[in-house]
Amino acid sequence: MAGRARRVGRYSCRVLTRRAVSIVRALRQIDRPIAVLALIGFISQVGVSIMLPLLPLYAQELGATPAQLGLMISAFAVTVTLGQLGSGLMIGRVSARRQIPFGLGWYAVANALIAATSSATALITFRALAGFGGGLAIIAERVYIARVAARERLAFTNGIVSAAQSAGSVLGPTVGGVLATISLRVPFLVVAITAALALVGSLLLPREPERAVASDTMPVMAPDPVTEAVTAPLGPPVVDEVGPAARSIARPAGSDRWSHLRPMVLLSLWNLGFNAGFGGWITTYSPLATSKLGIPIVQIGLIFAAFGIGSIVLGPWLAGIADRRGRRGMVAIGSSLVMVHILTLIAAAPVVLVFATAIVAGGGLAAAQASWFAMLSVATDGGRRGRSFGMVTALSNLGMIIGATLAAAAWEAIDVTAGMSVAIVAVALGTLSLVFVRPTADPRSG
Repeated sequence: MAGRARRVGRYSCRVLTRRAVSIVRALRQIDRPIAVLALIGFISQVGVSIMLPLLPLYAQELGATPAQLGLMISAFAVTVTLGQLGSGLMIGRVSARRQIPFGLGWYAVANALIAATSSATALITFRALAGFGGGLAIIAERVYIARVAARERLAFTNGIVSAAQSAGSVLGPTVGGVLATISLRVPFLVVAITAALALVGSLLLPREPERAVASDTMPVMAPDPVTEAVTAPLGPPVVDEVGPAARSIARPAGSDRWSHLRPMVLLSLWNLGFNAGFGGWITTYSPLATSKLGIPIVQIGLIFAAFGIGSIVLGPWLAGIADRRGRRGMVAIGSSLVMVHILTLIAAAPVVLVFATAIVAGGGLAAAQASWFAMLSVATDGGRRGRSFGMVTALSNLGMIIGATLAAAAWEAIDVTAGMSVAIVAVALGTLSLVFVRPTADPRSG
């Protein structure tokens, strides 16, 4: 018996040692652009996670009805969409590196105005203004990642940035809970400050490679549709497959054009469903947590913190598995973990179970989003990446309007739990759409 225990102990030590070595090796592969982006993401997300859980409660304090809460989420989704479309259209004239600080500055000013508002109508207006800056920065950031990261490590690279943002999500809710005891206005002022600090950090980003910029902005022949790559985690950098001859050929019309658009359209279905779920979730989460689960306002952001912990601990690891085993499958697994967490909210499960599932769902969410962005990066590798990123993610964000509107209507007609139920239905439909996304061979194999 003692000998078996020693063998189990030695095996556990070897597993932990291998894990520690793999973590150190992964950290060494984070170059300067990704490190700066991770820092920006951390600072920004501290502010966002301070404010976001308290936003519906702040709106209610200003006299907002459930319908106005839904309108606030919808207005934000519309302006995020406009910001993302604008980013994609400007990417040929204004580099992603330059767009990031502009979007962050806009977001900072809008949140300062939110902190000073005194009516629900003004809150909706200023929240809409914040969406434009946020949408601009989101697309610019992801295009920048696609330009500076090796393609076979796109999910891992996106996962690193998401993990840094999640670290901010762990810290922010605790700070927000303390600030909320002073006033629900104070968190929004802090968001403006953190966005301004992130703006300063974004000025340190190095210039994108010229080859990547040319690939993103010039019309090229579309390659075979590639929607999922099963790649090795530590392969050599991939040589740009788009050569000078290909760049001189105009994009074909008809069925060939559809073969280029098809993977982007299908990928947008998951994002549409997931954003609809987010719209329903964010509209009803705080009221449900306080009224059904009995969580005090000072602790209302702790579920966000639990998501952040899961993203840090599990997100990069799951994203690395996605690069090796399949990104489409990881999007489905991550979405399923989020649905399990939403079910615990709907069922008013014990708070311990709600927080436990939030940690696991946080890891799944980070891996799903990182894998989805990696799939989108590969699908748009033939050219016009900035414009394609903007179109796909911006149009998908309209799902937030659908989710928020339906959740608010269900809340007013039945109760807040019915509103939350909209979220799980939307995420489930988005996940089912993945069956139409065709997995392909490793793009490095040609």
